[in-house]
Amino acid sequence: MTCLEKIQVVSQQESAVSTLDGWLFTDFAGRDNLTKDLLQLPLDGMTTRRWIYIVPPTGEPVKILHKIEPHALDSLPGEYKIFYSSQQELKAALSQYKDKTLALLWDPDLPVISTVDGGFITLLQKEGITITSAAKLLQRYKGILSAVSIQSQERAAALLYKIIYDTWGFICQHYRSKEPLNERAVQIFILEQFYKYKLTTNHSPVVAFGAHTGDPHYEVPEDGGKIAEEGDIIQLDIWAKERLADDGQGGVSATVPAYADISWVGVFGEVVPQEAEKRFSVLCQARDSVATTITEAVTKGIRLTGAELDLQVRSIIEKAGYGSFIKHRTGHGIDTEVHGSGTNLDGSEFPDYRQLLPGSSFSVEPGIYGQDFGMRTEIDIYIDEAGMPIVSGKKFNQGKLGQYSIPQQRLLTTKDIL
Repeated sequence: MTCLEKIQVVSQQESAVSTLDGWLFTDFAGRDNLTKDLLQLPLDGMTTRRWIYIVPPTGEPVKILHKIEPHALDSLPGEYKIFYSSQQELKAALSQYKDKTLALLWDPDLPVISTVDGGFITLLQKEGITITSAAKLLQRYKGILSAVSIQSQERAAALLYKIIYDTWGFICQHYRSKEPLNERAVQIFILEQFYKYKLTTNHSPVVAFGAHTGDPHYEVPEDGGKIAEEGDIIQLDIWAKERLADDGQGGVSATVPAYADISWVGVFGEVVPQEAEKRFSVLCQARDSVATTITEAVTKGIRLTGAELDLQVRSIIEKAGYGSFIKHRTGHGIDTEVHGSGTNLDGSEFPDYRQLLPGSSFSVEPGIYGQDFGMRTEIDIYIDEAGMPIVSGKKFNQGKLGQYSIPQQRLLTTKDIL
């Protein structure tokens, strides 16, 4: 399916439930990499003026181009072109869409997709064009996984669980031998496993010891970071995808693989601190409530939003007395990017009111972060065709990681090497 065909399919799906006359794409001076990615335009293409590409749900797309860059969109379908060289000519070209509703990469709550500049939005509104967020279109276009991408995510998640297994064994070996172990050594071990299993990632994993676990986005310093001490909480957060995956048509592709993203927590010692056990129990309850709530909603014919699920998870943590320890949303959409274009579980920071559609994938990663230590437990879920939640990677591991269940239900210790 070409990008135009896919854009029109998702536009038709959305226009069936809302008023939509088209999806307007634009870029000025090559600033908008998201738009170029969606339209499969070269990221390094040189343009210095604004171009506009308007795709109706059905029919011929329209190209509005500056006269000194008439070939900027030659790689895209569409023979109907309007050229301009002045602001007045640009306004005249846009005036034909007066009283029309056009979707833009813009949203009042989701800045991650808001790539259209405010000045152009004002211009559209002055020309009598009604603008609407393309968030739902983007979700359908990029944030819904195909069957082969879901299988790729399943395989990647299974490998990540295996890597957690081996990483904890590596940590336990150092504990028993009393050989000093720093955060960098664990991080390097994980990256070596990624290479071994032909996985790729966009960033090094999070490995944090002790008080460093209170920082959700902790970066291991060049000097190696903290050396593990008796009783330290250890946070492991790893994400990766296959380099290549079966495309379902007899070949392999780098565009098929979907990310998996998981977090596990352990103690560098044989005894779990009481407070750590209490916090982790609350997190497990909050995390597991997501799949349970989605399942119950499906039986009632209800499709939930990411915002609703986030607020539910927050309420569980707040009732346990840890509301002030929350630093981030419950989860993010996942697709071929680890922070994908689908629905986020967020009802507070960047509220996401999009529904969880079949084919959606997202992380569930509630966290409790104190100055003494922090922790989060993370799984990935995708929604099957019946609307039911499936925990990625669980079936390939028979739901277990050594003696531990998937999802993690109790803290790792060095008492037993997995």
